[in-house]
Amino acid sequence: MTKKGKPATKGGSIKPEASSKDFFSQEALNSIFKKSQQYPDRLTTRESTLLEFKESFNWASREDYAKTIASFANTKGGYIVFGVGNNPKLLIGLKSNNFENLEEAKVTGFLNDTFSPEIKWHLHLYLVDGKAFGLIYIEEAADKPIIAKKNIGKEVREGEIYYRYRGRSEKIKYPELRKIIEEQQRRERDYWLRHLKQITKVGVTNAAIFDLGTGEVTGSRGAFVIDGSLLPRLKFIKEGEFHETKGAPTLKLIGELEATEPGLIQPSKIVSKTKAIGTGDVVHAFLDKEQVSEPLEYIKRICFESSGYLPVYYFIKLAGYSRSQTISMMKQVVSKSQSKSKLLKRLESDESLGIVFPSVLTNAAKENKKYRGQILNKSIDENLEPKERRYLLQAIRTLGASEIDESYLLPLLKQWFDIYYEDLKSNLADDLRRAICHIDIVMNRPSIND
Repeated sequence: MTKKGKPATKGGSIKPEASSKDFFSQEALNSIFKKSQQYPDRLTTRESTLLEFKESFNWASREDYAKTIASFANTKGGYIVFGVGNNPKLLIGLKSNNFENLEEAKVTGFLNDTFSPEIKWHLHLYLVDGKAFGLIYIEEAADKPIIAKKNIGKEVREGEIYYRYRGRSEKIKYPELRKIIEEQQRRERDYWLRHLKQITKVGVTNAAIFDLGTGEVTGSRGAFVIDGSLLPRLKFIKEGEFHETKGAPTLKLIGELEATEPGLIQPSKIVSKTKAIGTGDVVHAFLDKEQVSEPLEYIKRICFESSGYLPVYYFIKLAGYSRSQTISMMKQVVSKSQSKSKLLKRLESDESLGIVFPSVLTNAAKENKKYRGQILNKSIDENLEPKERRYLLQAIRTLGASEIDESYLLPLLKQWFDIYYEDLKSNLADDLRRAICHIDIVMNRPSIND
């Protein structure tokens, strides 16, 4: 099953993107795994027409899973999340490797035997606070309704159609069934009109029908059969994209094509695991100069954190984005957190966090200047008192690019962040974040286009 959704609104409502690679994006996972401020070991997200939680995963319960999978496919698609308690929604995590070791052939065979037509599904393993959670995303079926072909246990009955109603998977009711039938009739009319339009474009005598199931091509001038072993290797291109010299041997396709073997539920695999991104992960990735694979997800995550003063330009640089592109991307993030507006303000104003000593030095400025000297001489006492540490953090914000020795400062800031950040008073924690942001701005902002 593949890795890959988009974010939430109230009560766990999730609106996945069209592209399968987005089903398990950090933004989609943030929408599902919304922690309670008061009880961080539980979620505030509720089950809905697009989301269902299960406390554990066991293939022996496949009849129950199958009913839910079919109901999501017949509605708007959705997620089944394993490892979350029922009431309250405790973050329990999976207690075994059953989900991770799930064989795709078992799922494919079982769903093929139980339902028709095809259901597209994807698996993902997500790590939160050291605990693993399994997710299945079921796409909305293109060809509805999905119908049970036989009886399975007590949950699935032959000929039944399942639908998702407010967090419950039930037999479909008349209004929803009628809506599905009318929608399919409309789509079929659209298909016919589109095909007739293409036939008119090339001419009736020049048109032929390619049966993707049998490999037979028939038309007014005869027929031929493409060997079944070649069908999976055929390459199709859109009109105008053919390249004589560089392209592989190709059949020209006019119009759109969506091909799948009849009745086949497309197999998927777990291709990767992802880890929940938090403040610590954003800071660590910057201080360690980690080459993260999805830098934009780190930027999006800041929009959900407690502060907008976290390093951002490093991730913009990794993503190859400009400042304006990043601002546009962030405006699409669904978050009511003040951190989003703060970060947007930082980027839009091109805010600098640098500090300049006043012409007449106050006692505080004198302390800052003293610690600035220690920074430049690499003679910082790592065990400073909180007040002294604050002077030092402010002194860091007086440094220019030529004065910042990242190999010296970044490990020291990481050490302080790991040891003290959670216990720091708010003003000192803010000084630490801003010092880190200043280094990020000075070292990375100049190489990013507007």
